[in-house]
Amino acid sequence: MTDVDTVHDAGQPPAGGPTEGRDPVPATADWLLGIVTGAIGLVLAAVGVGIYTRVDRALIADFVTSEEVEVNGITPSEAITAGEPFVDWLAAGIVVTGLVLVVGAAAFVVVRRRTRRRVASEGGTTATFWACAVYGAAVTALVSFVPGSPIAGGGAAAYLHDDGSGVRIGAAAGLVGWAATVPLLVSVAGGLLAGADAIGQLASGAILVGLVVAGELLGLAINAALGGLGGLLATRLV
Repeated sequence: MTDVDTVHDAGQPPAGGPTEGRDPVPATADWLLGIVTGAIGLVLAAVGVGIYTRVDRALIADFVTSEEVEVNGITPSEAITAGEPFVDWLAAGIVVTGLVLVVGAAAFVVVRRRTRRRVASEGGTTATFWACAVYGAAVTALVSFVPGSPIAGGGAAAYLHDDGSGVRIGAAAGLVGWAATVPLLVSVAGGLLAGADAIGQLASGAILVGLVVAGELLGLAINAALGGLGGLLATRLV
């Protein structure tokens, strides 16, 4: 969540004196987004710690041997053995994801305050590229229950930025949302490899990890494409 470039509107006086800038999103939205994201991050971190401290071999065994669970390709004993390192890696990934959200939320608020102060003294716009991409990712998350939600996020990002780069910023909004899941993806991949290695099936685990990574990359491509479409529609229609 970085916010490094301040775009000056055409016709504004040179930097150095107070000028009126374009501010499509109020400062309260920055605080609200930071607080909500940080709170979600803290909850995720707490959940990860809870999983790591409470889920043990006995609990995994109860889960694997329950009637509702079917284990394909490996024995229940192997599933329990593989499940232990997988759960540890998964818990670590959830904790790291939560901490990344907390740090990212705090950094976003700090950088946005800095940008607003700079715009207040030098002029220009607070609607910088990456800030609008973050807003777009937030819109995508807010309406994630709707099919094709990245279209809405990409459209929102393009509408806020309003410089004609609708496809680019829409795709960036899709990228921002996906980037937050990277620590969890890494932990799942590590857990699958560790679990497979624990039962002597590392090669099969590597194939499974490859499928998971391919699926995530496909999801990234779809999110970016839908976000770009939303940005294009916003640029053409709004």
